[in-house]
Amino acid sequence: MTELLRFQAHHVSDKDIRVLRSLLGLAGSQTDLRVTVSEDDEGDVLLVDVDDVDGAEAWASLNRGAVPVVALSKQREFPARFLLTKPIRSQPLIQLLSDLTLAGDEPGADTVSAPAWAVMSFGDAVLPLAEHLRRHTWGSPVLLHDEGGAELIVDAGSGAWYSGASDRELAAMLARTLPASAGRTLSSVELIDHTNGLEQKNLTHLKWRAGLALTEGALHPDLAGGVRLMLPQVPLQALSDTAFSRQARLLIRGPMTADELAEESRADRTDVACFLNACHACGFLLIDAARPASANG
Repeated sequence: MTELLRFQAHHVSDKDIRVLRSLLGLAGSQTDLRVTVSEDDEGDVLLVDVDDVDGAEAWASLNRGAVPVVALSKQREFPARFLLTKPIRSQPLIQLLSDLTLAGDEPGADTVSAPAWAVMSFGDAVLPLAEHLRRHTWGSPVLLHDEGGAELIVDAGSGAWYSGASDRELAAMLARTLPASAGRTLSSVELIDHTNGLEQKNLTHLKWRAGLALTEGALHPDLAGGVRLMLPQVPLQALSDTAFSRQARLLIRGPMTADELAEESRADRTDVACFLNACHACGFLLIDAARPASANG
């Protein structure tokens, strides 16, 4: 395996280069590669921002050369052998490095073998919010709050949730891991008091958002290891995202594994993991009976 990999950036913003260098520094402990990024030096890999007008023009010519070219884009479906989507995140970047390494080990190969899925692991008591909701940890209305005072009320019995938190505060709460005891049981009077003036929202929407927030690029353990999955219908929550709705329609046609879904949908593996995790959190997925879900499912 190559010890040094040099990225030559073309029409990439200073901000994206800073983020890339920062994430590469963090990724160094998870790979055997030492990666540098430069806009001037000759590179082993070219990184082109195809969302930039000049970058899009440069892409056509650079992509015909012998040096591997990575497209940097917000477009999840951009037709490139190597694609890094914006905003740049650690797990897709690590996957890209693995893909580039495999391609370098097998010159002339038309396709790149996908690396193994990262799989989440859960503690016995401290779980992500999505997993608490999926396991029905709280049968009575509970109050959750963060250190800043933002509140989230979950009333699983009524299939509802309430919160006056900002999107940023709520996103932080959904990404947390917490023990069951973090949910303080509310009496009927307390529930009315805490939800006064707040909109009642469907709990399925909270499960979906929490499922998406589980982790970047890693699959829920119930969905890994070649388990075959299927959907009875397209979730309403997936309709606003083209990549998700395409994956859903593929899963309606027949059961397939996460690897097969990624290949058939041509979607970023992080998107596939997020989509499957969200569907599982909501209870939408049908899991092959031959490969049962975990005992905690």
